[in-house]
Amino acid sequence: MVKKIVNGAAKERKIRVNEGQGTSFLWEGENVFSTPSMISEMEETCRLLLKEEFLQDEEWDSVGTLVNIRHLKATPVGAEIKLKAKVVNVNNRRVTFEVDAVDKIEKIGEGIHERTIINIPEFRERFNTKLKKLDAM
Repeated sequence: MVKKIVNGAAKERKIRVNEGQGTSFLWEGENVFSTPSMISEMEETCRLLLKEEFLQDEEWDSVGTLVNIRHLKATPVGAEIKLKAKVVNVNNRRVTFEVDAVDKIEKIGEGIHERTIINIPEFRERFNTKLKKLDAM
């Protein structure tokens, strides 16, 4: 089932930063939550909001199309993070979210993320067509 997406819909979720989400270049060992990992978790929070509340049909999902995120503060591997996503604009199949992430001390990231609603079989068909064209080159 696909429901009408509404402004103000929101989701919060908590994660624990794992070793695979840390940097390794600052000093020995993975130790600081990396920016790409934070962005990935923000994107997934938005995706889950859409999937759980509006896109419950297995043939529908969303893909990220825009990321404008600021990583504000460092957070250690092992810390618990709370991620929040809120729908702020719906334009046809494009959905814009405000996102933020906080640890137990402070806000560590914030920004805007956009996702586009897709029909998975149609998306796969277009992708496979492109793949065939690329293989032929």
